[in-house]
Amino acid sequence: MQKYILALNCGSSSLKFNLFLLMEQNRINPVIEGVVEEIGNIQRSRLKLKIDGQKSVINKAIQNHKEALSFVFDEFEKTGITKTAICAVGHRVVHGGDKYNKSVRIDANVIKTIEDLIPIAPLHNPPNLTGIEETIKLLPEIPQVAVFDTAFHSSIPEYAFRYAVPEQWYREYSVRTYGFHGTSHMYVSRRTAKILDIPYNQFNAITAHLGNGCSISKIQNGKSTDTSMGFTPLEGLIMGTRSGDIDPALISHVAECISKSSGIDKGTAYDKVMHALNKESGLKALAGTNMMQDIREKALSDDIEAELVISIYAYRIAKYIGAYWATMPYTNAIIFTAGLGENEGYVREKVLKFLSPLNFEQNNENNAIRGKEILIATSSINPTKLLSVMVIPTDEESIIGYDALYLGYLNEDTPDTYPFEMD
Repeated sequence: MQKYILALNCGSSSLKFNLFLLMEQNRINPVIEGVVEEIGNIQRSRLKLKIDGQKSVINKAIQNHKEALSFVFDEFEKTGITKTAICAVGHRVVHGGDKYNKSVRIDANVIKTIEDLIPIAPLHNPPNLTGIEETIKLLPEIPQVAVFDTAFHSSIPEYAFRYAVPEQWYREYSVRTYGFHGTSHMYVSRRTAKILDIPYNQFNAITAHLGNGCSISKIQNGKSTDTSMGFTPLEGLIMGTRSGDIDPALISHVAECISKSSGIDKGTAYDKVMHALNKESGLKALAGTNMMQDIREKALSDDIEAELVISIYAYRIAKYIGAYWATMPYTNAIIFTAGLGENEGYVREKVLKFLSPLNFEQNNENNAIRGKEILIATSSINPTKLLSVMVIPTDEESIIGYDALYLGYLNEDTPDTYPFEMD
């Protein structure tokens, strides 16, 4: 009987999934992917499904994640794949704190730790935990694996992850940089090292995950040594609806202004400010939309304001890249990934122009290609180490799938070299 690995990413009102077929030599191949959206909103809840390249949408009233999972398994069975064919499940978990430096097989202690971390990840860990608990109920005999966004960044040294804040905040309140998008940064850096034929433990790179959420990581000798997101995903780059770096003093200033102008208490005003920084800022605040393709189209039509927005966005990215480049002995690659990073050549070009001292030679034809593994520019600023600028589509689901395979089904440690590094 054929066996399958299931990768799950459970959000507060959504459930993303990828089902992989287990192949020879411990390789996995995606066969079904999709997302259940608007869970709890029975008027709008639906399943988006992709099987063998064919897309479909099924509208159905889905009240909770248990119903969503059951619905997904029912759709699997329509293709002849029963629950008994699933041999392991991998769960994306956003926050592992400083407890986990790699993916782990889930047991009661792991569940308790994810639960204990809810105060520092109140938006993400609760739905991740819900997905784990409901899957265990439906597949009680199947091994489950937690794949943490933060794990890849556990190698960041203390001089990079500490904030200059009172010691009590760090020791008692766990205030430090954790970083996120770890599976994406790991995947694209490993994949690029393979393409450039550089041993991963000797590979230095700067990875730019640019989507609705954005982060940049500095990778030395195959390990994360700094990253732009911090204690929460709010720090760092300008994002779709998040502000990224700001002066923290503006929070109390704006809260005070809102409190006075609206006649509300300061606590409520503070909540409004934090909501705005997370949900109403970033590209949405600067351009009225978080859709970069719309902003880019306006810029190409000589819209001065749209061009300015892209410059603001690209300059912040270039600042981080420049800082990371300047603090490594050499850099093999700068890597763009995720929806915006993979598809917006106009933005990539703008970023490289802000890095003009690196003397990039850009291949304009390659930079115009969307969503493919490709070399778009090079720099010989270091005469002994060519700096390549790459576009690498991310595949976080494969990391989740492989970690579930090895830790869950095979009951082994995760591999030193993943199969996607051997292609």
